[in-house]
Amino acid sequence: MTRETITIKDVAKKAGVAISTVSSVINGHNQHVGPATRQKVLIAVKELGYRPNAIAQSMVKRTTTTIGLVITDVLNPLFNEVAVGVEEILVAEGYQLLLANALHAEGEAQAIETFRSKQVDGFIFMSRSRYYPTNNFLSLKTDNIPFVVINRELRDSEINQVLMDDFGAGLTATHHLIQLGYSRIATIAGPLHSQPIWRSAAERHRGWRQAMVESDLPIREDWIIPCLYTYEAGYRAVQQILQQNTVNSERPNAIFVANDTMAVGALKALHEAGLSPPREMAIVGVGDSPHLAYTYPALTTMSMPIVEAGRVATQLLIKWIKNGKPAYAQSVTLSSNLIIRQSCGAYLAGKS
Repeated sequence: MTRETITIKDVAKKAGVAISTVSSVINGHNQHVGPATRQKVLIAVKELGYRPNAIAQSMVKRTTTTIGLVITDVLNPLFNEVAVGVEEILVAEGYQLLLANALHAEGEAQAIETFRSKQVDGFIFMSRSRYYPTNNFLSLKTDNIPFVVINRELRDSEINQVLMDDFGAGLTATHHLIQLGYSRIATIAGPLHSQPIWRSAAERHRGWRQAMVESDLPIREDWIIPCLYTYEAGYRAVQQILQQNTVNSERPNAIFVANDTMAVGALKALHEAGLSPPREMAIVGVGDSPHLAYTYPALTTMSMPIVEAGRVATQLLIKWIKNGKPAYAQSVTLSSNLIIRQSCGAYLAGKS
């Protein structure tokens, strides 16, 4: 049997009040409704099982209480964590999340148009750490639609941004290796020369280089291996290092790897070469995907604050939606944390 639709008129009749009074209560406009009347309306709503029409409410309030999250790599388990932080804040604020995957600038533009047609109240963009063009945001800026960008570092002072301290990640990871006594430190640096530029690779490499300079350690260009952020690239990079340095005393005794995916490939190559990390070559990565505690040895890494970035971006967005566009855009940079496991050899030095 089809359930009879309960209308706001039915609620008003049962509660013995005007339809406008019921509307005020269910939309949170209680300034002119007494506590006793409000209670009668709520009881009637509960007893009748009345559910307000979300579309009608959005037309009245001129808001859909939905947010569009556009991620450039939704299959990346690390990037998926941003949705955890975003949804944590949205649920508390009574908003819902719509998610889109955009692998390139054209896909991002399409996602924007799709979400705009659904009349979302705002956007959050989680990007690969690359210098993407800002053209896709022009319509949002022109129409004063709230949006926040994570992990892109746009050269636009009018855009709210949440960034990762990639330079600090490279600096801290390399200093950690130096403090453990390693002095011959190579780096698998990620895509340093690709276009558009990978900001994360460039900044993490700059951090590695700065730590080496500060400690007066040699920087050997043949120990800098640029490559893609892939397992295969990390695997091949270690093979290249070993082929170029066949004598143990000439090899690096540690490697800073700018991305955990490459670091997993690097560990495999070391094992296949008969080397035992960290005793013969230590490894530190960046990212901290959930599976890294279960590599062999477990990977020491710089944990990037992806969940926190989602929280911060959503808080900025909700504040804009509720209070209007801020006078000045904000740029928030979040620091990473060193997660010490076995691959760096800290336990061998008694510093774990």
